[in-house]
Amino acid sequence: SELAPMNKPRILCLHGKFQSSSIFSNKIAGARRKLAREYDLHFLEGPIILTQNENESNACDGGDDADIPRGWWLRSDDGKHTMVKEAFEYVIQETANEKYDAILGFSQGGTLATALALSGKMNGVRAVVTAGAPYVREAFDVATGLYSESNDNVENKYLQIPKLHMAGENDALVAVDSTKKLCEEGGNGKFILHEQGHLFPTRSARVKEIMDFLQLSLSDSNC
Repeated sequence: SELAPMNKPRILCLHGKFQSSSIFSNKIAGARRKLAREYDLHFLEGPIILTQNENESNACDGGDDADIPRGWWLRSDDGKHTMVKEAFEYVIQETANEKYDAILGFSQGGTLATALALSGKMNGVRAVVTAGAPYVREAFDVATGLYSESNDNVENKYLQIPKLHMAGENDALVAVDSTKKLCEEGGNGKFILHEQGHLFPTRSARVKEIMDFLQLSLSDSNC
């Protein structure tokens, strides 16, 4: 008899601010097609609809909801990040009946991916991949609070989850040093500097690094 097909490991994908799940999926099409051969990708929609005039490059041409720019949290005029806890609660609620082996995120979505893994509320996650993601203290504060709810005075074991953080040396939106701090604070991180700007890399060499990282991190020996 034929063997039943093996279920692919599942990856939750979180878009950047001023993107949407479909915009992110389309922008990383080159990487997405290769990843989809080995993994089941789930692109989640951010909860906050953003005004389109804040980012003309992603403005919609028509009324397609899939192309409406969204975000996970906001930033006030004084630089404080707001609605961060609500972002965690939203993702946790939206994925309550799902199980993921890894989280992949770009920019703000990458920061959220890292902090969600540290919160202990995403059971089963064994790897994190980010690109162009900054360190946001408020996100780490929320993660620490959520972890502490059920782990009093115990060192956060989720710091040991392998994490790959990529930064562009020509990124004009997120400083390389900010991504380096995310890598350091997130625990067990590998940092890669690429030659491009603020984007999720789709060139073959970078995608291979992502694939190799995921294969190693999600291998049975690391279960």
